[in-house]
This record gives sequence, structure tokens and C-alpha cells, in this order.
Amino acid sequence: MPPMKKNIDARTEQGRKLARRLYDYKISRLEQMSPDEKKELTSEFPLLGDTEFQYVVQQLISAKRFEQERVGWQAVPHDAAVLILILITSLAGLRVGVVAGVAVLVLLESIFQFIFNRRVYQILSVLVWFTYPAYFGLAYILYRQGYTLAWIALIVLLTWGGTYLLGIVSRIPSRLILEAMAKSEEESARKQKTKDIKK
Repeated sequence: MPPMKKNIDARTEQGRKLARRLYDYKISRLEQMSPDEKKELTSEFPLLGDTEFQYVVQQLISAKRFEQERVGWQAVPHDAAVLILILITSLAGLRVGVVAGVAVLVLLESIFQFIFNRRVYQILSVLVWFTYPAYFGLAYILYRQGYTLAWIALIVLLTWGGTYLLGIVSRIPSRLILEAMAKSEEESARKQKTKDIKK
């Protein structure tokens, strides 16, 4: 192996080790790494220059942000369903609100399993700021509609916990479909590889 290639391979391996070492760091810690910590890490991985070191850190930050957005994306159906439930309850009563909320939740859970859009997420992530105050709004609406405090507490609790539970259950069919699609693609790739070998 030529010396140049050996050096590149060794640097790449050190970059991987650095990434593994920093993987558990929070984004804030990665962004505000102290000079002493950086110096200690660069001495541990001497083949990496400042540019390579910064590249690894930036890639980790990007990966962690993407991961956070994916997790947040899965919470959007819950937030939207809660807000719809509360809005419809205020206009047409609790039964109609529950039906509308469940319908929106199941529909969005199905759609959000198959698509992910970072730009759309940045807009929809604002919903979480409205969801928690909306529970107080629901309590007030139910109080105005004549429900007792015990029923109000139970309904708010069921709205919060029930939408999470129903969201998990409604994701199961979509996940099974995604797993079946992944297996089908793997099988197709394996068959294609077998055909190529035979040729």
C-alpha cells in the first residue's frame, strides 16, 4: 500500500474514533468545546489537523440535529391532534372533538411515518408551544360546558395520555409496511447480486 494511502486510511480511522468518542456529547457541549478539551482531544488523535477535527465535530452536530428533528417530527401528529380535539370540542362538543382528534391523529401518524421534511418540521415544531397551554384551555372549555372538576381532570389526563398511546398503536401498521418494504428491497438486491455473479 502506498504511504499516502496509509496516511489517509490512518487519518480516517482516527476520525471515526474521534466521532465515537464525542458521540455522547450534547450539541451545546460540541459547539462550546473549551480550548483545553480540544487540545486534549487533538493530542489523543494527532493525525487529525484542525480542519479534520472541526469537520468531525460539525458532522456530529449535523447528525444530532437531524436525529432530534426526526424525533420531533414523530411528535407533530400528537400535537396537531390535541389542538384539533380542543378546537372542535370548543365549537361542537366533546364527542365530536374526540372523533376529530382521533381521525387527525391516525391520519397524520400514517403519513408522518412515510415522509420527513426538515423545512415543514421547522414550521410545525411551533405546535408544541401551543399544546401544553391548550390543555388548560380544554379544562376551561369543559368547565364552561358544565363538567365537574373530577371529569375535567380525567378528560385532560386521557387527552394527554390517550393521544400518546393511540399514536404508538397507530404507528404499528405503518412500521410493519416499512419493514416489509425494506425486506423486499434487500431481497431484490440479493437476487440482483446473485444474477450478476452468475453472469
